[in-house]
Amino acid sequence: MRLPAILLTLVIAGMASACNRTAEPVEPETPVAQAPASDATIADAAVPPPPATGVPAMDEAPQGKRAAGEENLPMNAWRAFGNEPFWSVRLDGNTLVFSTPEDQAGKTLQGRRVPSLIGVVYMGTDEAGREFNLDIQPGQCSDGMSDNTYQHVSTFIYGETTYRGCAEAAK
Repeated sequence: MRLPAILLTLVIAGMASACNRTAEPVEPETPVAQAPASDATIADAAVPPPPATGVPAMDEAPQGKRAAGEENLPMNAWRAFGNEPFWSVRLDGNTLVFSTPEDQAGKTLQGRRVPSLIGVVYMGTDEAGREFNLDIQPGQCSDGMSDNTYQHVSTFIYGETTYRGCAEAAK
């Protein structure tokens, strides 16, 4: 019983003395002579870069069209698409055109961009009162029909139907 009490007293005394000390400059240690390192040793000692996700940040995404003077504003022209069922949304500014094989000309919708920490989100309501939401986020995506891969995933909710697919900056 007596040993733990002594150890506790020493720890508390050490902490108290450390708190009351003033900072003193520390002299650099004298380097110890070392044999020259080979190139292999230097390469082994190098810190590897963080693992790449293969997905560029939204601001590093391929650049689509932007109005003059708006080069530094967030991308406002996108193409979102998917299959099973086939669908696409073209986004240009606040105008979305939603197309399906049954309606190839597409339905024009007026949306508004809403703040998002990551990605692009547009919301709105069509003339019949049905709500829609287009969400584009960074992430690896394959359309499932080809070997093409894309750097963004998309979700388009229109009324009661949710469509999932890929997205890319409009060219």
